Amino acid sequence: MIQTVQTKSKAQQKLIDDWYTVSKRPFSDRDLQKLASAKNSTFNFGEAEIALSQWGDPQAPLVFLIHGWGGHRAQLASFVPPLLNAGYRVLSFDAPAHGDSPGSQTDGFEIAQVILALVEKIGNPYAVIAHSLGTMATNVALQSKLQPERIVLTGPIRRMSDVLDTFIRMHDLNDDSADVITQDVIDRFGDDVWDITSLDKQLPKLDVPALVIHDRQDDVIPYLSGAAIARAWKSARLFTTKGLGHRLILQSEEVINEVVSFIAS
Repeated sequence: MIQTVQTKSKAQQKLIDDWYTVSKRPFSDRDLQKLASAKNSTFNFGEAEIALSQWGDPQAPLVFLIHGWGGHRAQLASFVPPLLNAGYRVLSFDAPAHGDSPGSQTDGFEIAQVILALVEKIGNPYAVIAHSLGTMATNVALQSKLQPERIVLTGPIRRMSDVLDTFIRMHDLNDDSADVITQDVIDRFGDDVWDITSLDKQLPKLDVPALVIHDRQDDVIPYLSGAAIARAWKSARLFTTKGLGHRLILQSEEVINEVVSFIAS
């Protein structure tokens, strides 16, 4: 039987590339000040050197910070001083194609593999705090060897299909172009990709205390996303904020205190 290989047009390939390409957010002076207080290093992930920052006593319980799409390892660094004061140590990393880590393209599955590589290298964290796309990567890693005792999700993505729908609308794609990207996702990650990346389907299988934080005015990931995850997940509690949007939620003293109190409970 002769198989027919369908070639993509340049325009279609560009759309696919755009879907995986990261628009890096640079480090601000304030970010660099936060990182200056850390032990900064790298670790090997395939052929890439992934940037790491670690704070605190190496013997203390470990908390992973997992940033969102376009972010970097300082994005959640406002959580670091309160966590250190509460007796924890903290690790944050730049996902591939983010911050100081090399590359221009990545995806949630690759970021999940970085998380799992850190688990193999350092051990399981006591807690994970993940933001935006980092919540999807965390969800995938939780289906493997990531086993924290506390989980915090801020501005979480309910399903990858939701993000893809947003991308399709933003680029005003016709059905044929949308189908090209959808098929590429399936070809790369398998027919079960939509199920694997559905937090409201996968996370309820975990009996782990969790805190889901979402702002009603989040203009990147709708509040409905976090609410749906918390509603489906019996061991999760929803903490709602107003007026902080998608990123200021990570700087809010109220949110940070709620997170540290939850982790320490």
